[in-house]
Amino acid sequence: MMVCHKVAYCPLFCFFLTYLLPVQLPKELQHMKYQVRYRAPSPPPAGVTRTPEEIEAEIKRVEAEYEKLALVFIELPLDVMWSEPPVICQWYEPRLLWISTFVNDYKFNEDKLTVQFRTGVLWPIGIATLKYSNMPYQGWDIRPDYESEGVIISVTGVSVTVTWLCVGNRVKLRWIANATTPALKNHFGKPYSVKKMIQLMREAACDFFPDFDAHNHVEGSCPKEWVAERHNYHAMAFLSRAYNFQWSRWNVTAGPRNIVMQIREAIDRKREAKFQLLHVTPQRATILKCNELSQEFNFEPLQGLQFYPDLFTLNMSYGSVDARRSAFTMSYKLVETVFGMLQELKLCSFS
Repeated sequence: MMVCHKVAYCPLFCFFLTYLLPVQLPKELQHMKYQVRYRAPSPPPAGVTRTPEEIEAEIKRVEAEYEKLALVFIELPLDVMWSEPPVICQWYEPRLLWISTFVNDYKFNEDKLTVQFRTGVLWPIGIATLKYSNMPYQGWDIRPDYESEGVIISVTGVSVTVTWLCVGNRVKLRWIANATTPALKNHFGKPYSVKKMIQLMREAACDFFPDFDAHNHVEGSCPKEWVAERHNYHAMAFLSRAYNFQWSRWNVTAGPRNIVMQIREAIDRKREAKFQLLHVTPQRATILKCNELSQEFNFEPLQGLQFYPDLFTLNMSYGSVDARRSAFTMSYKLVETVFGMLQELKLCSFS
């Protein structure tokens, strides 16, 4: 509080005048409680017809209620891949959780990548995306890279298609098709470990690496028996420089103990063979009589095939000389890199 004195004079008397000027020092922000709960009007009862005046009055009342809410406008960062409208939530401090109770009038501009909404509380704001928005996979392809000593893995999700190149003990992000933002573009062609690649893609909301319980959250998944699936990935990694593997539409309905995919030799690009259906179970691996274009699917194997306990031993008898030799000339670092990617992608369980 500051006190100011002023002296006034007259011929006979001397007057002292005092002025009190309240000044708050130091100046600082003051906390003000703000919490407005908006509830949307309930629809009119069935059979009740409202007049235009009543409808207009209802609209004005809603607009008046909206005016009490804070209007928030956010430009979304471009280092995240926004394949779907993000979820807006706010941190509820007393209960230590994220809620969206006070978020109203949500609008997402896909072209400008902006969100706008109204809220009745000024709590911290969080922007969330669906973790498995690209699952189940729409297709995948594994083939040798003829321009290097590596292996190309391409996976098509619901929104984007991602292509990796495995070389030695590193994996490179080669291309992302149908991306909504330039996220991850700076990482194209740079070598990373499998673990680092997973981290980078998850941070950019481009998660192609399902956790062990992801099938509980993804509609249309087809979880396979994990021991057999993992063993098959290891065999595929050993043969990835000799064969071209692709997804099959028959795999989804084949059941948890049956893995079905397409396979063909790819030693020489000038002599590409036709795709055949590979059938893998916990007990054996075989080539089926039917193919991807057959009208009906059945598990009948090709006539004359012997018993092979897995894909690796199947190649040792059924594959060409070059394909058999390729399994023993593969770099062990490349085998483990391809295997690491396959067991993280879990292609057989999500396509």
